[in-house]
Amino acid sequence: MRAFYVFVIQLFVFFTCPAIAQNQQAEEDAKTGDLRLFQNRYQEAVAAYNKAIERDSRLWKAYLGRGEAYTKLGDHTRAISDYTRVITLLPKHTDAYYRRATLYMERNEFTEAVADYSMVLALDSNYAKAYMQRGMAYHKLQEYAEAVDNFSKAIAIDYYLSDAYYHRAVSKLSLHNPKDAVADFSLAIQILPAAANYYKERGITYYMLGDWKLAEADMNKAMELDAELTPSVEAIKKMFR
Repeated sequence: MRAFYVFVIQLFVFFTCPAIAQNQQAEEDAKTGDLRLFQNRYQEAVAAYNKAIERDSRLWKAYLGRGEAYTKLGDHTRAISDYTRVITLLPKHTDAYYRRATLYMERNEFTEAVADYSMVLALDSNYAKAYMQRGMAYHKLQEYAEAVDNFSKAIAIDYYLSDAYYHRAVSKLSLHNPKDAVADFSLAIQILPAAANYYKERGITYYMLGDWKLAEADMNKAMELDAELTPSVEAIKKMFR
C-alpha cells in the first residue's frame, strides 16, 4: 500500500511541477512586459506579454498589460479584444471596463461606452470620473439631460472635478440654458484658473447672452493663457462683431 501512495505522489509531482514552472515563467514574462510598458517600449512589451499568454492563457494581467501596450500603439481593435478577455476571466474587473469604454469613446461607439461605464459604476458607485465620462458619452448621443445628470453625480462625489463643470456647462448650452452654463464655466475656472479653453467657452456664452464686455475679457484671457488659441478666438470675435 505504501508503495502505491509513493507512486501516486510521484505521478502528481511529475504532472504538476512542469505546470507550476510554466506558470511561474509566465508571471516573469508578464513582469518583463510591465517593465517594457513603463519604459515606453511598446512593441517589446507586446512580445513579452505574448510569451506570457502562450505559457498561461488565463493570465489576466498579461492581457491587461498587452491591451495598454496596444492602446499606446494605436491598435484599438486588439486592445479592446484584450480588455474583453480580461473581463471574461474576471467579470468584475473595473479597470478593464473603464479602459475599454475609453477606447469605445475614441472610436465614436458611444452606446457601447455607456454600457461599459455603467458596468464600472455598478461595481463602484463612487467612481466620479466614470460618471463624467458616461456624461460625455450621453452628450455625444445627444441625450443632454442624461449628460447633465451624470456630470452632477460626478460633482457630488468630487467637488473639484473641474472638467465635470465644464462639460455640464456644454450640455446645458445644448439644452438652451446659457445662464446656468456660465455659472458652471465659472466654477470650472475657480477650480482650474489656468485652463484657457474654459475662458474661451465662457466668452462665447457671454456673447450669446449679449454681454460683450465680459465676453471680450474672457477671450483676451484665453489668448493670454494659450497663444495657440489666438486664431480661433480672433475668428470668434469677428463673428460676433
